[in-house]
Order: sequence, then C-alpha cells, then structure tokens
Amino acid sequence: MTTENYWRVIRLAEFERPDAPASTRLQQFLQHIRSLFPKSEEVDEDEPKDDFPGYREFDVAPAVVALDEAWQEWLDDSEPGVKFLISPPFSGTANIARAWAKQHDWQQLQAPQTELLSGVQVDDWWQPQASEHWLIDSLSDYWQRHTNGLAFVRTLLPKLIRGELGQGVVVCDSWSFAFLQRAWPASLPNVYCFAAAEEKLLKQVGIHTTPKKLKALAARAFGNVGLALALWAVERNAEHSLPSIPSDCGDETAFVLYALLLHNGLPGQQLQRVLPTLAADQLDVQLLQLQQARLIECKSEHWRITVYGYLAVRDFLKSRGYFVDAF
Repeated sequence: MTTENYWRVIRLAEFERPDAPASTRLQQFLQHIRSLFPKSEEVDEDEPKDDFPGYREFDVAPAVVALDEAWQEWLDDSEPGVKFLISPPFSGTANIARAWAKQHDWQQLQAPQTELLSGVQVDDWWQPQASEHWLIDSLSDYWQRHTNGLAFVRTLLPKLIRGELGQGVVVCDSWSFAFLQRAWPASLPNVYCFAAAEEKLLKQVGIHTTPKKLKALAARAFGNVGLALALWAVERNAEHSLPSIPSDCGDETAFVLYALLLHNGLPGQQLQRVLPTLAADQLDVQLLQLQQARLIECKSEHWRITVYGYLAVRDFLKSRGYFVDAF
C-alpha cells in the first residue's frame, strides 16, 4: 500500500503561506500586541531550564524524493551551475539537503575559516575539496555582517552561478537570503524552496488532530513543518506556554536577536565582532537575559534562537522595523 507524498519543491516566487482562519489571525494579532507591550515577568531561578516538551524529528525521506522529482532533468544533464534552496528557520531543509546529497554521493563542502571571509581567496578554500558535484549546506557560514565580512561571498557567488565550480546546491537560510538580496547587486537565479506545509503534510509528518486544528496550526507556523511540530508539542502540554520578549528589551536586544537570525547562530566571540557597538559586558547581559527568557540557547558554543521563541522574536523585530524573511 502506497502513501501519497505531500512534499513539493517549488520556485521561491511561487511560495504562499497557508490561509489563516479568523481565530488564528486573532491569535497572531494578540501575539503582535504582546510583543509591543510585553509583560514584566520574574525568572524563577529554581525552575528547570529544559522544561519545554521536545518535538520529534520527522522523516526526511519523502522530502528527498520531492527534491529528486523537481531536479531530475538537471541531474540527468549534469549541467554545471547552482540551485539555491531557501531554508526557513527550523524547517529541516538543511537536513533534507544533506540526506539528498548523501544519496547522490555529492560532497558536502566545508565552510571557509572565519579569517577568509574578509578576503577574496576563493581558490584557497575550494582547491582542497574541489568536486564536480557538491553541497553547501549553510550559506550563512560564508559571510558576516561587518566591515569586509561580505568580500568572500561576493566573490564566490558569481563563480557558482557561472558554473565555474561544477554542479552544486546551496542551502541558504531565509534570513540570510533576505539580507543578501539587499546587500548584493545581482539577483540569484534558480531559487527554490519547499511549498508551505498544509493539513495533509502535517498529517504526513505525524500531527493528528481535527482538520480545523491542522489548518490553524499550519497557518500559525507559516507552513513550516519544524515550527508546526514545536507548536503542537507545546499546545498539547498545558503546563507550558511559548516564551515572550522581556519588558525591558530595546534596541540592544533587537541587535542581538537580528544578528543571530541573520547568521543562523554564532559563537560569542563572532557575535561580538558583528555587534561592535555593544561592549562585551553589555552583550553578556543581553545573552543571559534572553537565555533566561528561553528565547535563545547555547549549543556547541553557538548561540541560537530557540524554536519556541522564534515567533516572539520574529514579531518583535518586525514591530521595530527590521527586514524579516519572506516565510
């Protein structure tokens, strides 16, 4: 017995969020108001730090099949050049691309060392790992938002687009993509993404509830499978609620949160480099406050936005006039 696959790969220009029912639009509006006027809450130091329910990983195999179907002609022709695959936060797109590349025996390229990002020596990075078929699984590791931090990626992108480095796939986080669209004068060709998850796909990844709740969940998560799984985990646990922005957060907090989203997380030292206007002690206070609020976490020495805090962070930045991603 076969099961229909609801994963679809589309051109970025075709992406549309799921329609939100009236109740979900009201919920999103109330969340926006909470972001504008957050409550002052004291942190309970005795409260367990890891008290949010976990959400399981989903099976990436059907999504890999969808990539194969979308790019089969390109694969058969072995045409040099690049396809960009945009990855909203927590969507699992990079994991899917890695599984796809492994299945096709494509080499996963390693990002350049931080000191190379301010230069144009692309060959120094490329030659030790040159391959006809390759995957860049996180373009956000190839640039940093500071003086000269875009030199490497600005030199790399034309080479990729012209096919000088063979045939490859570049996974680009949606926030990085939104920034690079404004920071790089040329537009990127062959940009794809996964279509927004609607009710049938949410059921396929293991969320089973009423059609009305599935529709509302798809809209609330912007069609993002990983985010939907996290929201569903919290929704089923009455003891927990999603984090909110602390009441005393302002420009400094926004700088930190925006930098973390632009770069898909950063180690503390590199975060300090992209935020030169913040003194080290100011940055430490911001990180501690946001960690206590469960909006960010530190794993493998990288600070990142938490999946549970993402909606509050995104709405907070949007309310303060920051450019947000298209997802």
